[in-house]
Amino acid sequence: MNTNKHLLIATGLAALVGTAAADELDRRWYLSAGIGYAFADDDRELPGTGWDIDGGPAAFAGIGKAINDWLNLELNLKGNRYDLGGGNDDWKQYGATFDGLFFFNRNPKWAPYAVLGAGEMHSTKPGKNWNTPIVEAGLGVMHVVNDSGDTLRAEVRHRWDFTDLDRLPGNDDKTFDDWTLMVGVTIPLGKRAAPAAPVAVAAAEPAPTPAPPPPPPVTTTQVLDGVKFCFDCDWLSNEAKAILDGDAMAIVKAHPNASFEIAGHTDAIGSEQYNLRLSQRRAEAVRDYLVQKGADPSRMTAVGYGESQPVADNATAAGRAQNRRVELRVTEKP
Repeated sequence: MNTNKHLLIATGLAALVGTAAADELDRRWYLSAGIGYAFADDDRELPGTGWDIDGGPAAFAGIGKAINDWLNLELNLKGNRYDLGGGNDDWKQYGATFDGLFFFNRNPKWAPYAVLGAGEMHSTKPGKNWNTPIVEAGLGVMHVVNDSGDTLRAEVRHRWDFTDLDRLPGNDDKTFDDWTLMVGVTIPLGKRAAPAAPVAVAAAEPAPTPAPPPPPPVTTTQVLDGVKFCFDCDWLSNEAKAILDGDAMAIVKAHPNASFEIAGHTDAIGSEQYNLRLSQRRAEAVRDYLVQKGADPSRMTAVGYGESQPVADNATAAGRAQNRRVELRVTEKP
């Protein structure tokens, strides 16, 4: 059994040797857990007991944190059992250690470290149980598997178990030399801290002055005098058509790149909603007539404003007649 045990331990130690470059330190708290195998010291086969001791399963769970580029501190709960053979039940152990992990580098792909820890284990057999101090030393390696920082880890540890054998009749105190091989995972808590913003580097040459923004479009408003509507109607009189044939079409032809809004207005008699619809019909009547006379329909829009934009007093007949008007709004792009 000694030959096989030492071969496995030597293989584990060789797998943990490596060098790599350091990476940015992750200072979040993390949880760890893993399983493995515990190799018992042959001296646990105490004289007169008839034990044929063999190794057994082991497990650990803990919490830890990176302190600086080369040190992590961890508190680990752990347990294992040894098979005593011959129907002698098991030698069970569980306890805790406070560990320091001393990193050779922090490369996320391959971060080897040495570990040193101390704590206490509770041993139990049928009818007997006791506590003993322990010290552990070994080697390990961590490998980060994703951007969240989740990590695989593997360790081999030598344990000095300072057992009080006075609790087992006919035996003296003894230090057992045990080994454990463990594999597990480490999961960070919370979100990774955002990296520091890069330092701005001054440009070799000043940036060119941006070109000034283009001037905004210019809109002018021309009241089409004479294009008025009788009370509560939206049809064009012959007089109105003549003005549109002359003045309005002259304005349209003089601005070949402009867009035009025909704005219809009413007096204040009637409800606001009714007057809004009436002014829209009046504006559309003018637009349709200008399109019929050759204006580009893609540059002509009709908008009714109802009674919202009076230019005269709605309390008089003359003022209301002025308010029943049509405007031609010309927007010239620079």
